[in-house]
Amino acid sequence: MYQYLLHKVKWLAWYTKTKINYRVKKHTITMSLGNFKGNQGTANVYISANGNGIVAKFCQIQLTPSHSNGLHDFATVSDAVLPIDLSSLTFHRDGIYESEWFVRWITIDKKQNQRFNIYKWIKPDIHYSSREDTNLPQDENSQCTLTREKHLAKKRHEYEFDLYQNDPFVPVKKYILYPALITDISQAFIRYTHRFPERWTSFNQITKAYHMYFKTPTGIDHWEDDQHFAQQRLNWCNWSLIERVVSKAVLQNMMTVDEIRLNKLMSEGIIEMISQDRLFVTNLKMTDGLGIPSPVVLFQQTTHSGLVPVAIQLNQPEDKSHETNPVFYPDDDTNVWKLAKMWCNLADSSIHLGIVHLGLTHLLMEGVNISMHRNLSSRHPVYKLLAPHFHYTLAINELARLDLLGPGEYVDRIIKIKSAGVLLELGKKLEVWRMDIDGTLPADLRKRGLLYPEENENEKINLPGFFYAEDGLRLYYAIREYVDEYVRYYYCGEEDNETKRRLLDDAEIHAFCRELQKPRAFVDGGIGIKGVPSTNNKFETIEQLTDTVTSIIYTCSVMHAATNYPMYDEYGFPPNYSTMLHKEPPSDAVRYLFQCFELL
Repeated sequence: MYQYLLHKVKWLAWYTKTKINYRVKKHTITMSLGNFKGNQGTANVYISANGNGIVAKFCQIQLTPSHSNGLHDFATVSDAVLPIDLSSLTFHRDGIYESEWFVRWITIDKKQNQRFNIYKWIKPDIHYSSREDTNLPQDENSQCTLTREKHLAKKRHEYEFDLYQNDPFVPVKKYILYPALITDISQAFIRYTHRFPERWTSFNQITKAYHMYFKTPTGIDHWEDDQHFAQQRLNWCNWSLIERVVSKAVLQNMMTVDEIRLNKLMSEGIIEMISQDRLFVTNLKMTDGLGIPSPVVLFQQTTHSGLVPVAIQLNQPEDKSHETNPVFYPDDDTNVWKLAKMWCNLADSSIHLGIVHLGLTHLLMEGVNISMHRNLSSRHPVYKLLAPHFHYTLAINELARLDLLGPGEYVDRIIKIKSAGVLLELGKKLEVWRMDIDGTLPADLRKRGLLYPEENENEKINLPGFFYAEDGLRLYYAIREYVDEYVRYYYCGEEDNETKRRLLDDAEIHAFCRELQKPRAFVDGGIGIKGVPSTNNKFETIEQLTDTVTSIIYTCSVMHAATNYPMYDEYGFPPNYSTMLHKEPPSDAVRYLFQCFELL
């Protein structure tokens, strides 16, 4: 109470000074300087203090070569009353370009609790800034360090995590609270959807629903088209599985094909297509016992139609549980070929919903979110960089676990593999998923054989029309460039060795690194992410930290947007991208000549 009243009195005194334009002209600016390098020149430094909507400018300060390696006080005056709550400091300098000073930090009037960290070689005509509320832990004064440690201890208690379900062991936050209104709206929507029939009986019944309730999804216009089926592997919800066929032996291990028949369907033979990088495959391997097949789909890249499917095998070649394991081709009966594609999409949608969307961009990132809160102070620059990308993640995920994944809830009713299958598939994926490969777009595309080097040392997508990969790479490298510049801004030292030392001295970022990698467990566990770019559970280079932060931001932003926003147009018309099919998948190309809506 005393501290609160004292602050109010100080604020009132400051406010009175600003209104009557009473100026405290004399100030002392202290600069901690490192080395000087360059010619024997001088420079004028212009500093401004910002806060409370006020910008107070100081008279210029002159730096000379003698100002180096130590603390230096400069007497100056300001053109306005200094803000009572200094939030940031901005400055720039003039002088010759060959002269540079290394500025470590700046204080005003010897107030060590308001130290603005710079850690930059200052050059002419470049504007620098420092926020009072953004510091590495080792740059804090003793008072702020104590407050920071207490705040982190409190957050570790608030952000305890538990393991959701017994199979994937996904870390989720305990005791989350969210507005009741959101829950009410969600439950009302689910009750509203019960007005639809349990089973569709005709295409007319489906299309009628759009005129009554929703906009018509684009999938209704192209669902029978082979080119659209191929595009679903590239630029719709699930672009994570397609890969280039690198050899005939690899193809034969994936699926059994009639080579003579296939050669008639393709513009050239298998060997020629592989040598020209024009043969691609998606392997939709599912866990046995989930009630859906594990299809393998072969695609060819044509000059006139783009990517098109040329063969579908609904079960893996090594699967001996079926009497027959036929391969379906585009020249089979029209309905049989449609059915084969629909069963493929059933497996693909199960992987998309359970792994790519829910598993990676939501549940796995929830663990990263929790770890960020537990280990990084809100004053840490990496916290400030990551926090905006986690808005509403915890509340949305909690609603998903209650209203989607709960027993008998939405997933159990509308998805063939049900919530148990979703979590089983996610658990298996997390055992092999690596941040430095699967969570890093360029590495992921290289692993799938979809990037090849060019003469200028750049890399290019070798699958025309794969717009997600083309645009995704541009966005990935743009994010990485920004993150790298941001991270170097705060860890910068006079030399590379000092930059590395400043990174190694950051206890908070290394605690974050360790918890990301620590195996998941009910007691003293972590997030369990494999392949976090690091050395001995530490970020030892700026590149490792940059790659990790880039992967997190890309997953939460670009990857989530690409896998989330096309969902209505894909799933809205069930034959286009089904989550539930009835009866049995076709076992040969003759016996299953019935209408496709019997499956829905």
